[in-house]
Amino acid sequence: MNFKKLLGTLSSCLFLCLGAGTAHAVTDLAGPVQRVQLAPDGNLWFTMETTPVSTYCKPGWFGLTMYVPKSHPDYAYYFSILTVAVAKGKSVYVANISVFDGSTACDITKTGYGIVLLQA
Repeated sequence: MNFKKLLGTLSSCLFLCLGAGTAHAVTDLAGPVQRVQLAPDGNLWFTMETTPVSTYCKPGWFGLTMYVPKSHPDYAYYFSILTVAVAKGKSVYVANISVFDGSTACDITKTGYGIVLLQA
């Protein structure tokens, strides 16, 4: 499946899953991964270079805003995506970040959509 088709599918899913004309706007993030850090407890923490992150995700461990719990079954997938993104200077796409209210760091596995590595 090519990248444009994948993004089209993801967009369609967001539209259909959330329903057309819902009262609240859904916010997605796309941008470069600024830092990735593995915490002593095994959780994978990261932050992105995009302003809306601070609106939805409070800085947590070592000032980073988002994380993937070590216990998540797709941890290796997230680890791979994030380390490639930071090593290659690539951007990632995190859908539905607006499920968070800015009071805690964001467990991105709770958005319902995961993360996408962007080519450009």
